[in-house]
Amino acid sequence: ITIDGTAITLSSGDLTLDVANNIFLDADGGVINLKDGGTSYGQLIKSSNDFRIFNPISDGDIVFRGNDGGSNISALTLDMSDAGTATFNHDIKLGDGGIAAFGASDDLQIYHDGTDSFVKESGDGNLNLASNGTGVHIINDTDSETMATFHKNGAVTLYHDNSAKIATTST
Repeated sequence: ITIDGTAITLSSGDLTLDVANNIFLDADGGVINLKDGGTSYGQLIKSSNDFRIFNPISDGDIVFRGNDGGSNISALTLDMSDAGTATFNHDIKLGDGGIAAFGASDDLQIYHDGTDSFVKESGDGNLNLASNGTGVHIINDTDSETMATFHKNGAVTLYHDNSAKIATTST
């Protein structure tokens, strides 16, 4: 190990810091750089009151990985080549009252208030349901009862207790 006043250099092998309590990294410049072979691949940054994680590699993703029952998984990937598109490996769960908001002014909201569930359009446009299949079906939560069907280029049918009661025709 060589210490020259600004760097600790180890000529071979790994370096382990083993302390009885905590390890503190205190950078008065507000940036902790992570490097491999002299090339920066990550930074931990204090900016005002924010804590930032930064990948300085052009289009380099930020990936959160963990161990799920013995299997290594990517739980979340932030795709920096696509403006930070987030890809979750599994569900996104929000508690009661949590809102999934979309649009610059939160024009579309999906939420559950503890009793009822809502899909709410509060912008200037329409709420559209689109299907590339044969139509749109409104069913119960167990998929055992149809309430309404809207068939592509065809009839709209309303049901009562899973029995068709009103249907449109071409005339």
